[in-house]
Amino acid sequence: MENQSPKREKKVFLVSGLVFLVLFVLPLGSIYFLNSGVSYRKASLSELEDKGKVGAFQLYNQVNIPVSPETLHGKVAVVNFLSEDDSTAHYQMERLSKVHQSYNETEDVVFLSFIKADSTTNMIDRAKGLGINDHQQWFLLGTDEENFRSLSASGFQITEPDKGIALVDTSMTIRRHYDISSNPEMGRLVEQIAIVIPKQKRRGL
Repeated sequence: MENQSPKREKKVFLVSGLVFLVLFVLPLGSIYFLNSGVSYRKASLSELEDKGKVGAFQLYNQVNIPVSPETLHGKVAVVNFLSEDDSTAHYQMERLSKVHQSYNETEDVVFLSFIKADSTTNMIDRAKGLGINDHQQWFLLGTDEENFRSLSASGFQITEPDKGIALVDTSMTIRRHYDISSNPEMGRLVEQIAIVIPKQKRRGL
């Protein structure tokens, strides 16, 4: 019986240790990570400003559907302006397509890419050439050079069209700009889209 006492004490010690772990250590760890997550979200939210409303426009996309701030109300918009230089434009699209992949099935997110175009531009062919195959979520919008510059600078406050991306919330308020050539900035864009979506719904559900 004396030989069993150390075993019994060891068992009691292990059980006590497990109880302490479950009742105290794990909850404290959960609280720490929860608070860290809340702090991270608050820090991310602090970066999202009210930069004013999107300027007025109405253009037809690649499948001939009219697009304006009014038709986009209630959706989060990711906006960029494509370079006239073909290699730069494809670089922009390649970078943005990675963001699109993250929200490909999210109903409340749309992508707007503006290009300089005229009445002779075949928009559906241009979209395909740029790799836009999702015509329900990614809109290619063509306009003349003067309106292109005005929409970039005044409509979306993008000062460097070849590099800038604008994040617009569901009320058509510009919230932040991102540098398309910066990996940290693009990662931040992916995170902050999720913050401004009111409720993420999958398309078709």
